[in-house]
Amino acid sequence: MDKMDRMDTLSLWTATANKYEKGKSLAGTEEADVVIIGAGFTGLSSAYHLQQLGKNVIVLEQETIGYGASGRNGGMVLPGYKPSMQELAKKYGTEEAKQLNDLSLYSIELVKKLIDEHQINCDFRKTGHIVAAYKAKHFEGLKIESEYMNKHFGYESSVLDRSQLHQEIDSPIYHGCLVDNSSYSFQPLNYAIGLAEAAKKLGARIYEHSKAQSIDYGKNSVKVRTEKGTVTAKDIIVATDGYSGKLMKELNKGVLPISARIIATEQLPESLLDQVIPKDRMVFDTSNFLYYFRRTPDNRMVFGGGDIRPNLGDGVYQDVYNAMVNAMPKLAGSKIDYRWGGFIGVTMDTFPVIGKSKEGAYFATGYTGHGASLSTLFGQLLAQWIVTGNAGGYRFEKAHLKSFPFYNQKTMLVHLAHMSFKLLDIIA
Repeated sequence: MDKMDRMDTLSLWTATANKYEKGKSLAGTEEADVVIIGAGFTGLSSAYHLQQLGKNVIVLEQETIGYGASGRNGGMVLPGYKPSMQELAKKYGTEEAKQLNDLSLYSIELVKKLIDEHQINCDFRKTGHIVAAYKAKHFEGLKIESEYMNKHFGYESSVLDRSQLHQEIDSPIYHGCLVDNSSYSFQPLNYAIGLAEAAKKLGARIYEHSKAQSIDYGKNSVKVRTEKGTVTAKDIIVATDGYSGKLMKELNKGVLPISARIIATEQLPESLLDQVIPKDRMVFDTSNFLYYFRRTPDNRMVFGGGDIRPNLGDGVYQDVYNAMVNAMPKLAGSKIDYRWGGFIGVTMDTFPVIGKSKEGAYFATGYTGHGASLSTLFGQLLAQWIVTGNAGGYRFEKAHLKSFPFYNQKTMLVHLAHMSFKLLDIIA
């Protein structure tokens, strides 16, 4: 991870971020009931809910609030998980799959509740989304998934074949789509900032530019050291996901940081966007590289996906642009105002995990592109676990974090995954 590129180019979200009082860097010795490493959605939600439950919390962030995937994603608040509901039902049974689906919907409602309650200005809009079939046989799979969800879960989704696709997107490359109205779009960094402000109002202390360098576990306490200070607490949450590095053994072994890159166009004529995505829904496709895109309230196209390898340089954004034009030819010639990248955390089975290390550190990780709302839920569950000793007993807690083979060679693993995805998109 330390050798992987940081991808610090300016994002649209950073350029349009709400102002807030910047956190100081930790200096000296501090104490708290719980110390949290990472000021992304998981860490901030944990801090917020712990403070609500009467705990005194300190959050340590190596950069700034929402610096990682929380403030760098495509701004899609989606239901579900990386595995389909049929895959989860096959693995865990229909009843548990329905529970998992209900939890994902609850996580969206939790985000909405927090935004409404604290008047977080983050362009939160119910847009719905479509899943675009990259291949004809993928469309057949989407039809089966929609039928399954509607029949067994009482879910409401529909499908459009290729001849009807223009109702949702003007694209020559897709073979139909699944339409789902349950999702929202937002400005993710502003949500993170608003969640941090809500936690601070309850008494949470958030230190920015305070990278955790080591964790020392005692019999009844834990001590986290930064460059200029230490925090001693009874409990610790490590909420670093794709930015975990080697700080914690389980996360180093069990989380693979995958590169994600996004571009945002200049402001485009509304008439053009109405032709390309007429109903303003968000879009992601069924390719293994997973392209995802959406309109913004100020009439830009945000487009992400493609090559997952690190250290490719700025030229990789041209590939993202080419993919956008390939998917939506009417956007050819559009200028790019912003481009940025970051890392998402992926587990062996692409399913999120909430857990506790042998030493006693709580963690939640592995959202695999579905973290915008799940991470807020997981923060609530971690807070509940620390205070009550019970995180709900859901599958996330039962699923242990599996170690990747050759986990010390993460760059090699990502390159292997890249080649595998490329091959699958050709033959599968």
